[in-house]
Amino acid sequence: MKSRFSFNALSSTCLLLALINLGGCDKLFEQPKQAEQTEARIEVNSESLLSATNLYVYTQMSDALSKAQELDAIITSFLHHPNPLALEEAQKAWISAYSAYVKVGFFANVPRFEKPQFRENNETYAHIQERVDSWPIEPGYIDYLPLYPLSGIVNDLTLKMNETDISAQHGFSDMRFASLGFHPMEFLLFGVNGKRSAKDFIPQENSVEVVNADTVVKQDGSDEAVENEESHPEGETEAHGDHVHVQVDGPQNHNRRRDYLRILSALVVKNLQKLADRWEPAHGYYAKQWRQPQPAQQTANLTLIYQALIDTLQDVLLEKHLGPLMRQKQVDDLRSPFSQQDVTNMQDVIVGIENVFNMENGLNNEIKIQQAEVADKIIAQFKRLIRDIGKLPTNIASLPLQKRQALLEPIQQKVVQLLEQLYGAAEVLSLPIRALPVSTT
Repeated sequence: MKSRFSFNALSSTCLLLALINLGGCDKLFEQPKQAEQTEARIEVNSESLLSATNLYVYTQMSDALSKAQELDAIITSFLHHPNPLALEEAQKAWISAYSAYVKVGFFANVPRFEKPQFRENNETYAHIQERVDSWPIEPGYIDYLPLYPLSGIVNDLTLKMNETDISAQHGFSDMRFASLGFHPMEFLLFGVNGKRSAKDFIPQENSVEVVNADTVVKQDGSDEAVENEESHPEGETEAHGDHVHVQVDGPQNHNRRRDYLRILSALVVKNLQKLADRWEPAHGYYAKQWRQPQPAQQTANLTLIYQALIDTLQDVLLEKHLGPLMRQKQVDDLRSPFSQQDVTNMQDVIVGIENVFNMENGLNNEIKIQQAEVADKIIAQFKRLIRDIGKLPTNIASLPLQKRQALLEPIQQKVVQLLEQLYGAAEVLSLPIRALPVSTT
């Protein structure tokens, strides 16, 4: 009987690998070598680590806020004069802002105390995170789809287009029905398969409110369809018994689409501002919690951060990113399917975690003081992983399942190896993170 390590959260991934003859879980999780203890161990400088980490979170969150403000200004300019070049500029600004946020968004998983006022007003970190980065989403909840020209919030004229009513629709019956955050904004800017037309945002009166209708689609939402709207600006209706027969000439309710995009952008800026303020090193509410004078509390805070980094690799990168790509023939659960940024998203997650380890006075600095070899291996593994993810095709979701598995299995293996190294480093730092469950086979 031989002990092996396995992750509960990765059981489905391991089963998949076994089925495609890539090896079972036993080969994925071999027990990391116990870190050799130095005779005179130097105490970890938890205070310095917490200060450096706080500075990273604040700096990166401020960068995300700054880029979101730039996006908001570019959207305003685009709506003033909708055209393909302005739309492309807005799309690039969205990618830049979201990339900045992904590099720090996982700090929402670090447990913390919340003000009673935050809880009373639904303004806790978890609530804000849901309003900023809830995914995957259902695009038909937002706006029209090729076969459903009157679907979504944009086309529901019974719903008032204001911040309060749009916020009330967020996660109405399921979190896939997201009405707020980066991803509804992504769909409005990129559309299905990245083929959003700038003409969808040309000012045009809201129209075609249908409660009980048989809808016939005359156009598919292309540029040609928008041009044809000049001859049928309000659509055409004919009564047939209890139903209304509607012929829809391209996308409708342009003004609502424009207003919705403005609201989404403004709310993302507002929510990122709240997070940046709370991480401000001198006065931020979350930052103050990390300046506890008691060494035991500092170690506890550092452990919570380290555990969140481990959990992000395991639960977000392996399960939520790689999982659907390696299991689903038709991938439905991607993070950024409309902008085709999922490969970049994976890279950004790794880069964000790497930054916490490699920044000045970061985790790797303390690991190197204890055992330089362990720190060097972690640095090298991060670089290999970032490099290999960067080589993946941006259209990976459109590839056949078997091809995706072949491309992603080496990535999966490297993430697992990094996890093993980080567990070994936690022992070097004497951080009591949750132990890997041990099974006997």
